[in-house]
Amino acid sequence: MAEGKIKVSLVSGQDRTSTVPEALNLISDQVQIPDKPVLIKPNFVSVNNQLCATPVDAVRSTLSFLKGKGVEKFTVAVGPAIGTADEGFDNYGYRPLADEFNVTWLDLNSDDTVKVPAFDDKLNVQYLNMSRTMAESYVVSVTRTKTHNDVVVTLGLKNVLVGTLAGPDEKKKIHQGSKAINLTLAKMAQHVAPDLTVLDGTEGMQGNGPVSGDPIDSQITLASAHSIAADVIGLQAMGYRLDQVGYLRYAMELRRLTLDDIEVVGETIEDVKTDFRPHDNIASQLTWPVDGDWRPVFDAVGE
Repeated sequence: MAEGKIKVSLVSGQDRTSTVPEALNLISDQVQIPDKPVLIKPNFVSVNNQLCATPVDAVRSTLSFLKGKGVEKFTVAVGPAIGTADEGFDNYGYRPLADEFNVTWLDLNSDDTVKVPAFDDKLNVQYLNMSRTMAESYVVSVTRTKTHNDVVVTLGLKNVLVGTLAGPDEKKKIHQGSKAINLTLAKMAQHVAPDLTVLDGTEGMQGNGPVSGDPIDSQITLASAHSIAADVIGLQAMGYRLDQVGYLRYAMELRRLTLDDIEVVGETIEDVKTDFRPHDNIASQLTWPVDGDWRPVFDAVGE
């Protein structure tokens, strides 16, 4: 690997109990865990549809990896849009994790909050309530690769950003049109973002995600110790272009991240790429670019 490059592992296989550990081991040398609480964020957008949620085996493998890195205590935190956190932990078989690891369960929808600036439908400022615990933790995003009804794909970054919002009503506030939601996600990502990402695309969701899509046997798993690099590679492995996903384009520019900064280890994108069918309303999602230079619009709203 070229010196100074950000690693993103890309592994192919149909058994997540082996692919997730392999993906994490490929980037292990770049995983540096500070003296902060460690928070694992699965994706439970709904608590009643396993295909739209993170499989527990992906989280179990991630916990095992981190335990091997010396982490002794974990918070597993979710903030479902549909249903309650406890229902999700029960329905998706998460409770037995506490028999293997020192786990505290957290409902992000009822956590203490801090305010974060965002955009309304006229691209003016509004403020959202974000989880204080997540803002103060080393955040590990473990999520399934899925299409989305507003921003093309939902991966590691979006899992954290929407999950951190305190309750369904707060989550609804980000849906202010294609231009606004992409700017909002980029703005929020300046305040909280994954420190480690695991993307489980062993079986992804295509079509009308993030809840009502269909399974796709994509057999990809990715990991990175960078806030957005796994997503940048993951969306391409799903058959999408970088210029289609506004919030990640903004996040790349804000971080001065280019593809030249990333080294894919394991498989190549070309060898494992599986085209995910987009959402039915993909045309409206692609209207995200603002007229002219986006930076003055972005900079005018909060810090």
